Amino acid sequence: MLFFCEECGQRNNIPLTPVLVEGNKFTCQFCKFDTSFPFLDSDDKTTCSTSRTSKISSEPEFLQFDTEGGKKEISQLLTLDLSDMKNPELLVKPFKKFEKLITVDELPAHTYNITLTLPGDPPKKPRYFLGSGLIFCDEKSSSWWTIDLTFGVKPKPVQQVEVPTPELDAFTIDPIPPLPEPGDAKSGSLQETLLKQLVDKNNQMTQMNQTINKFQKELSMTRQIMASQTSGILFINMQRHILFANNVFCSMTGHTPQTLKGKTLDQVVSMEAGWQNLQALLSDIRYKKIWHGKVILKGASKDQLPLAMHLTYNKGGANGAEEGFSCQFPPENPIESLKQEDEITFDALTGIADRPSFQQHLQNCIIQAGNEGHQVGLIYIDLDHFKRINQLFGPGFGDKIICSIVTILKRGIADAENVFVARLGGDEFAIILPQPPNTGLVQKLADKILKQFQKSVENESRSIYISPSIGIAIYPEGGNSPLELLRNADTAMDIAKSHGGNKSVGWTSKMKIQAVENLYLETDLRKAVAKDELMNYYQAQIDLENGSICGMEALARWEHPTQGIISPAAFIPIAENTGLIEKLGVDLVRQACVQGKKWRDMGFKNFVMAANLSGRLLRRKDLYDQIMDILETTGFPATSLELEFTEGVLIENMDDTIKLIERWRDHGIKMAIDDFGTGYSSFSYLQRFKVDNIKIDRSFVMNVTTSATDAAIVMGIIAIAKELKFHVIAEGIETEEQLFFLQKNGCDVGQGFLFSKPISADDMKGLLLRDCSVALTHKRVVDKFFSIQASD
Repeated sequence: MLFFCEECGQRNNIPLTPVLVEGNKFTCQFCKFDTSFPFLDSDDKTTCSTSRTSKISSEPEFLQFDTEGGKKEISQLLTLDLSDMKNPELLVKPFKKFEKLITVDELPAHTYNITLTLPGDPPKKPRYFLGSGLIFCDEKSSSWWTIDLTFGVKPKPVQQVEVPTPELDAFTIDPIPPLPEPGDAKSGSLQETLLKQLVDKNNQMTQMNQTINKFQKELSMTRQIMASQTSGILFINMQRHILFANNVFCSMTGHTPQTLKGKTLDQVVSMEAGWQNLQALLSDIRYKKIWHGKVILKGASKDQLPLAMHLTYNKGGANGAEEGFSCQFPPENPIESLKQEDEITFDALTGIADRPSFQQHLQNCIIQAGNEGHQVGLIYIDLDHFKRINQLFGPGFGDKIICSIVTILKRGIADAENVFVARLGGDEFAIILPQPPNTGLVQKLADKILKQFQKSVENESRSIYISPSIGIAIYPEGGNSPLELLRNADTAMDIAKSHGGNKSVGWTSKMKIQAVENLYLETDLRKAVAKDELMNYYQAQIDLENGSICGMEALARWEHPTQGIISPAAFIPIAENTGLIEKLGVDLVRQACVQGKKWRDMGFKNFVMAANLSGRLLRRKDLYDQIMDILETTGFPATSLELEFTEGVLIENMDDTIKLIERWRDHGIKMAIDDFGTGYSSFSYLQRFKVDNIKIDRSFVMNVTTSATDAAIVMGIIAIAKELKFHVIAEGIETEEQLFFLQKNGCDVGQGFLFSKPISADDMKGLLLRDCSVALTHKRVVDKFFSIQASD
C-alpha cells in the first residue's frame, strides 16, 4: 500500500500485514518517523472502506469458545465468503495479546481452523473476553477486517459495597480476639497484645499524618510556583481534558477555573493554521516528547488570540503521576516571541537551514500571512538523475556537487528579498518567499534559478551538467497549511520531472483532480495486470541502407474499458511506483516472444524483437531465469531478442548488471541502451557493458535539421559508436530531411512515424506481408535518398 509520511512528505510503499494493521501506524522508510494511520478504531474494528463496501461474511459470524468442558484445546472452523474479491491472498493472525492462546491453520476454500489452547495442566481457564480477536489482510485489494470472538467464564455481577475512606484504606485492623473470662490465666498476656497493637496502629497513623503534611507542603509550594509564573500553564490528560490551569492562563484568556472545568484543549486552542489537527499533533508528541509552535487561542473574552504554545509529554508512572501533556503559553506577543525564540538549525553539509528549521519558518510565515492577508510562495527543487552521480563517482563527489548547487541557488535568489533557503535532505531544496506581491514573482524567481543551472558545475576538473525539476505552490490557493502547501509543491515537482525535468511547474487545483483520477487509474491498472489485459503494439525498425524491416520494438498499450487506449506515459509511472511493473514487464516480454514466434513460423525470420525492461525489474534476482524460461517455453530464438535498458537503469547497480548482461549475451541475446543522450552519455562506462546497439533519443533527432548543437551531438554519438563497434538506432524520425541527415552520417537503423506508428500485431502482420502502403512509402524514401546521393 502507498502511505504518505506527514513528516518528510515521501510516499511509502509498505506491504499490508496484520502486524501493520494492529500497530495502527507505519514507520517511514525515508525519515524513520512513526506516522499514525487509522487502520482500526477504538474498538479494534476495521476502518478500511474497501472491506466495508465489499460483501465479506464469515460462517459463523463470530467465534465462541466454551472453556467449561475441561479441554486443553478447543478448535472451531471459520469459513470466509470472498465471492466479491478477485484472487485474494489472505494473511491472518490473532491480536498480539492472544498469540500464546490462539493459533490459526489455513485450510482450502478460505477456511481456517482456529484453536484456543488453555494454559496450565490441568488447563487454567482464561479470564473472560468479548471483542475483536483475529485480523485478516488482503494486499491485492488493500483490505483488512477483524473477527470477533468470546471465551472464558463471564463474571457474575458483584454487589456494590461502600468504598472505605482513604484514611482507613491505608491500613487494616486485625480482628480482635474474644476477651477471656475473668480469672483466666491468659488475661494478662492478652492485655499486653492489645496494647502493642494499639501502639503500632498509633505509629502508623502518625507516619501517615507526617506524609500527608509533607504532600500538603509540596502541593502548596507547587501552587505558589505556578502562581508566580509569567506564562500561562495548562495540564491535560490523554483524553485532552483540562485538569489544571494557573491564574496567568485564566487572566490571559478571560476564562475562570469554573468555565474551564470539563473543557478539552480543542475548545481552548485552534490548530487551523498549524501543520495538522490537534489529535494528530498530540499523537506525534508522544514520540517526539516536545513541540513548539503557534496556535489560535480562543478565550472567553479574547477570542482568536494568536499565541506561542510549548507542549511537553509527561509519561506518568506507578507513583500516581498523571500521564498527559503540559501546555505553556508565553505572555509576549506570539509572533515576535517566536521570532526571537526560534533558533535556526543548519544542515551540516551545506551550511544552509535544515528541514526542521524550514518547517518551523514556513509555519511562522503562513500564520503571519493569515493574520495580515498576504501570500507565501514555496519553491520545491529536486535534482534530476542525481542518484547516478553518486553511483558513477561516489558519494564524496556527490556531496561536493550538493555544495555547488547551494552556490547556484544563492546566485538565483541574489536579488530577492527575505527569502529563506533550506536543504530538506538528499538532493531536495526549498525556498520560501514570505511576501510575494503576486504569483508572477515566484515564477520569475524559479525561471531565474533554472537559468543558473544552464551552466556546468565544475568539480575536481570535471564539468557536470545538473538540471532541476521545480514545483511551485502559493499560500493560500496552493494550500492552507504548511503540510498541504509542501505536498502540492511536491506534486507540481513530480509533474515537472515526469515531463523530462529541467523545468518548473506551478500547482493548480486541476492537479488535485488529476491525483484522484490517478488513484482510480491505479485501481483499474491492478485489475488489468491481474487479468493480463495489457498488450503490445509494435513499431517497425528500418534498415537505412535498403529500406527493409529489420526489427520492431514492442511497446506496452492498455485499452481501458471506458477510456480507450491509455498512453504508457500515464500508466507506466503508476506501475513503477506500485511494483506492478515487475509482473507487467515480464508478461509483455513473454507476449512479444509469443507473437514473434508466430511471425517466424510464417516465414519472416530476419527481424529482431526489442523489449524494454525497467530498473525495478532489473533488480529482481530471478530476472535471468524469467527471461530464459520465456525463450524456452515460447520457442523464440535468443538471437532474435533484444533487451533495452536506459542509461540510468544500467548504472544503478553496475557490477551486478554487467554480470547479468554477460550471462544473457552468452546465449546470443542482444542488448541495447535506450534514450541515449538524455543521461550522462559516457562512452567510458559503455566499454564495460557489452551492448550491441545504442538508440539516440528522439529529442535530439527531431532538431538535427534546425539545431546545430543537436546535429553535432548526433554526429558525435554516431562517430564514436562506430569506433566502439556499436550499431546506432535513431528514434523519432518524422521527416525526410531528418532521415537524409541520419543516412548521410552513417546511422544504421531508423524508427519513427515517417515509417510507421506503433501498430497492433495484426497491422504489423500486414506490414510484414508488404500489403501496406506505409511499407512501400519508406522503401521509396530510402531509394530517393540514394538517387539524390548518386546525382551529387
